[in-house]
Amino acid sequence: MSELVSIIIPVYNAAPFLEECLQSVARQSYKSIEAIVINDGSTDNSEAIIKRFIEGDNRFKLHSQENHGLGYTRNRGISLSKGKYVFFLDSDDTIPEKAIESLTAAIENQEVDYAVGKVIRFNEERKYVPIRHLEFNLYTNNQLTTISKTPELLQDSIACNKLWKKDFLVKNNLWFTEGKLYEDLSLTLKGAVLAGKIGVIKDIVYHWRVREGEEKPSITQQQMKLQNTLDRLSALYLNRQWLTNSRIEQRIIQEHDLKSLLDVIRLHVTKYALIEEEDRHEWQESVISFLNEIPAEVSNKLPAKERIFYNLVMARNCNDLHLFSQMATNTEEKKIVEQEGNKFYLRGISLKYDVTQFLKPTVIVKEIIKKDSLWIMSGDITIPKASVQTEGVLYLKGRKTKEVVFCDGLECKPVESRSIYPFEKQRFEVRFDPKSLVRIASENTFDFYFKLANYAEYRSARVQINFNDKKLFKLNDKVKLHETYFGNFSFVMEKGFGIKSFLKKILSI
Repeated sequence: MSELVSIIIPVYNAAPFLEECLQSVARQSYKSIEAIVINDGSTDNSEAIIKRFIEGDNRFKLHSQENHGLGYTRNRGISLSKGKYVFFLDSDDTIPEKAIESLTAAIENQEVDYAVGKVIRFNEERKYVPIRHLEFNLYTNNQLTTISKTPELLQDSIACNKLWKKDFLVKNNLWFTEGKLYEDLSLTLKGAVLAGKIGVIKDIVYHWRVREGEEKPSITQQQMKLQNTLDRLSALYLNRQWLTNSRIEQRIIQEHDLKSLLDVIRLHVTKYALIEEEDRHEWQESVISFLNEIPAEVSNKLPAKERIFYNLVMARNCNDLHLFSQMATNTEEKKIVEQEGNKFYLRGISLKYDVTQFLKPTVIVKEIIKKDSLWIMSGDITIPKASVQTEGVLYLKGRKTKEVVFCDGLECKPVESRSIYPFEKQRFEVRFDPKSLVRIASENTFDFYFKLANYAEYRSARVQINFNDKKLFKLNDKVKLHETYFGNFSFVMEKGFGIKSFLKKILSI
């Protein structure tokens, strides 16, 4: 008989997303579950949605309470749970159909204290792997490990992509922090360090919704409230203190130090321009005091942009920090980035910073038509902070061979927008001749990219695709334009279907 899994779902004013969340639980391929749905004092119609949804499915149980916050509610869920394993799901997120099945197999087959898998962030426009998970190459392979062998797992501190043994949590007194934000930072750190074995799988087990752009204060605005920053600093400081007092090996402490720097800089320091002016002095002193706890040499491991922010805040260079933050958050009211050819500079009080590598373009194909033997592709292009017409190139790269084929005649024209940079938003048209692929006879899959011309260091961007005429996606039974899982633009030829056959087919359409 399958072991029972308790899925704990705290709910607070999540009506727009709640049914999708609950449906994802009901559709799990692993059937031995109990869903503990706790309404944490919602003032919208969340409870009515829950009651209507769970009729006829006795695996779902509703518990209602006055508002106590996420930490308290998750802890109550653990106390109410009857399963051997517990899984935490936020009410605006979803889980793939085989998430619990995959995690349960990993935790049972390998006798681990918890199993963890891949996370995908999503909104209405795109899906993507969290940047930290990409940087540290997390969840790309199945493995049985420990935090000593794989300390980079500390870079993932969310609780919701993990299936925990309940006995492991209770035995080690692992509970969520109550009454503060970042309630999961303590539990996930201690859980990772105390676990005898950790089962890592490469399957996607969690879909994490991005909730920017709502009428309520955005996540970014919330992060820049003084108390929000203070709560994170407190949680990270207590974690570091626990690691030190527990005499945990130095490489684990160093990994947590790097995680702490990335957390504080990316989620708070880069948004310095959004802090209320009356809070800036206390914010700055609190951040610097915390960063002084971390050995300065750890900052050498930071990526280039984060290292600049670190140096500015530590030097108390508030003027340049404010300019960098405005650039990063797109909140400047006048031009602060200068364009010289295809390079971009931010002029500080005493220094001129080359910021080109930090400004990634985006390209979205919205229409494709065939004219004679050519494909004519058009759509939108964004070149952040562009003040003058900028030349770029759109090209294809073989996924296996890495060989590059350039498209011809990329034309860009600015469009009306609210941007203070007149060439930031543009429409583009480009021609592509399929015959140009004939020299790459061994390749079957090609991805589309864009980059600024004549500047090798400028970051290439995957071209995305977004149009409704789906008949264009499949050109014949063997060849198709392809929208990847993350919305990027590729085309794929079935294995064994060579370039010459492709050209014969495609040019006859």
